[in-house]
Amino acid sequence: MNYCQNCGTKLDASEFFCHNCGAKIQHTAYSGTNSAVKGQKSRFIAGILAILLGSMGIHNFYLGYNSKGIKQLLLWVFFLGFISFIWGIVDAVNIFTGKIEFDAKGMPLADNI
Repeated sequence: MNYCQNCGTKLDASEFFCHNCGAKIQHTAYSGTNSAVKGQKSRFIAGILAILLGSMGIHNFYLGYNSKGIKQLLLWVFFLGFISFIWGIVDAVNIFTGKIEFDAKGMPLADNI
């Protein structure tokens, strides 16, 4: 399975142009290995942000989930962070165990730093 270097869409090996954005496909692009693609977010960075600043939803902003990040930030402000702290820890566990695999654009998270 290949991914578009421009937008991260999953592509068949036989495709030469991305059906989502129209970019020309280089078949040496991301193919399930640990090599990073342009715009790809790091699983490690997202997990560390979830641990350190997860109660404020900073990891959600990093991954592009802005509405989820705003909800978590408001929860942190109005309830003094206890509920959103638990939410951040749960998200960190989900990021590191692979249950959260993609960012908001649908691009897979990179396993490298």
